[in-house]
Amino acid sequence: MSSVDLSKLIARKRFLVPVESSQLIQLVANQLEGFDQQLREMDTPSRRAFLDRMDKYKKWSAVQTMARSATFTIDYGYHWSMLRVMEEGYENDNLLLKVDENLSEYKKNRLRHSGELLLRTTDNMPVDLHYVVEVEGSQGCLCNATCHPSLYEKINKGLAKECDDAKMQDARMSCEEFLVDVFVGGLGGKEIPEERKAVCWELLTNDLDYHHITERIDQMLENATAEVLMMGYVGTHCLPELRELKDKNVTIQAVTHRPKEMKAPVPNDVLRGFSNLVEVVGKTNISINPELHGRALIVDNKALIGSMDLNAHSLSGEHTEFAVYTEDVDTVRRMRSYFKKIFAPLG
Repeated sequence: MSSVDLSKLIARKRFLVPVESSQLIQLVANQLEGFDQQLREMDTPSRRAFLDRMDKYKKWSAVQTMARSATFTIDYGYHWSMLRVMEEGYENDNLLLKVDENLSEYKKNRLRHSGELLLRTTDNMPVDLHYVVEVEGSQGCLCNATCHPSLYEKINKGLAKECDDAKMQDARMSCEEFLVDVFVGGLGGKEIPEERKAVCWELLTNDLDYHHITERIDQMLENATAEVLMMGYVGTHCLPELRELKDKNVTIQAVTHRPKEMKAPVPNDVLRGFSNLVEVVGKTNISINPELHGRALIVDNKALIGSMDLNAHSLSGEHTEFAVYTEDVDTVRRMRSYFKKIFAPLG
């Protein structure tokens, strides 16, 4: 059984939808069936004809329906067949005849082919949708909706074993956006935010009397399990921890500077830090950005954003440094996305 906490992958939302509960099942089904509409905008007549032909096939299936709830899943046979057809191109009209052949093949070995489909999809693809009407009134239905990404099914079926928090978070948030597309964009509903837990934000300082930033950095690295992303000069202070994390297969990347970019005399800590960092993580995990002035450390689902470099001058010297520590999901995700955007490996 997987040790991954699968509950972290489930997207959960609440919506007030201006329809009666008796209409909701069909309206949701119509929305799910129409999500390939953007493919019809392709300008090739034969491709449009192909998609029109595919309308007789179910993209989603209602596996459980009751008066005030329903569960839908993607039709694995349809998507597996489409994948096979798309690999061979849209232009050949004979491919339309292969759809039924593919579906017949799928039915002969559902378990194997559904696994093949999952392995070849992105981790973020929604594979089901479930809703329950909590309250129905004059303004419509208040619904609780959930959705699982394909990553959930991959792990649950033993097709994927290791998974870091960042990947799980991205998969869940993609499914949250999917739920919004269905219930807000498609059905004209309104999202009802749940009461959020207090977000952890903390102001930390390093000065002559305290080194709270340094202590927090040490704590973050000690508890790292999947990913460490660094912005700024890197000295020797963190190298022992980084070596240990590298041995544990934790991803370590840095957007940093070459020591010669320093205007002042270059401290030995920075010189040794850069060369040792290259040795520990390799050039493919290091990016040089002379324009970078931001300083940050992102570890799994936590971030430290401030004025400090990861060298002795900032972490154990007499400089006064400020930093904000946060576990806010959106902030950490945006910081990680920005890091990935500017990262350009040396090697």
